[in-house]
Amino acid sequence: MKYGNEGMDLKKLCILLLHRFWIVVLAAVIGAGLGAGVYLLHHVVKSSNREYQAQSKVYLDFAPDETGEVYQHYNGYTWNDLMSTNLIIDTTMSYLPEDYTAEEVSEATLAEILSDVRLLTITITTSDAERTAKILEATDRALVEMGQREQEFIDIEIIKETEPKLLVADNRLVQAILVGLVLGLAFMFIALALGYVLDDRIYVPGDLKCVTTLQFVGFSFSGNKEAADNSIDSDRNRKLVQRLQDDLEKNREYLTKKFGELATLELNKSKNITEQELANARKADGILLVIPYGKLDRASLAYRIEQLSLQECKLAGIIIKDADMRFMKWYYNHL
Repeated sequence: MKYGNEGMDLKKLCILLLHRFWIVVLAAVIGAGLGAGVYLLHHVVKSSNREYQAQSKVYLDFAPDETGEVYQHYNGYTWNDLMSTNLIIDTTMSYLPEDYTAEEVSEATLAEILSDVRLLTITITTSDAERTAKILEATDRALVEMGQREQEFIDIEIIKETEPKLLVADNRLVQAILVGLVLGLAFMFIALALGYVLDDRIYVPGDLKCVTTLQFVGFSFSGNKEAADNSIDSDRNRKLVQRLQDDLEKNREYLTKKFGELATLELNKSKNITEQELANARKADGILLVIPYGKLDRASLAYRIEQLSLQECKLAGIIIKDADMRFMKWYYNHL
């Protein structure tokens, strides 16, 4: 609970997220791919979820009607209802094997008047190509027979009939891709935010405040001077590095006057402090702890400070070594 009331450095969080933006993009792409894959697996690969569709175009040759009531009666909405009535469904079922049911045929059938009242579009959709073809054929035969039987028609003719085709995807594929993309983004943002909360490595002076009262002395680039110089791509960034190094030297001079001769002690999580280093540290008037940027966590630093205090080492301050200049130029953009 020591860090329970600690504030969050939102600027550091945003910069770290920006440095990992490619991970967010990759997660979005993977999420979209998974969304599309799951949808296609469910609706196409699994045979029980496949859908086959076939269509026929039917020309309706109405008998002469001066009142226009016949045209009004046989509109798009009425045709869709008529397909499941005894006027048509009984004839349709007579052309189908016994394992077909009227409910199955009604659910599979869609009748539409798209533009011309004389042109009827029949669409049959089922999970089996053979059943789709048989229902369409039986429906068309029933309509032709109806044209010969009912006095409102001179003739009903089938002018076009298509073979059953597998419906690979519809508009829901786009929705599945978008859902996968959003879930991928949300998951990765949550994962990165959680990683930030759990990550107690030291990047900036603010990370030191919750574990020690030792003063932050400055940033040191001496251990990786060439790499730091190579990462500097503008005069402004060079000025930033020079400013940080000047501040470090000023603080060293001040602490030297305050404590006396200063020695440096590098802390590394994977390396223990030797007896010789402890002996030299006890002899010095003051110790400057040097910690690597982004590699030592706060809990380990607190433990090392406690041990050094127990060994009666006079700790004067902390230096962060070899900071990432890409991070520094964003974090200290106003220096």
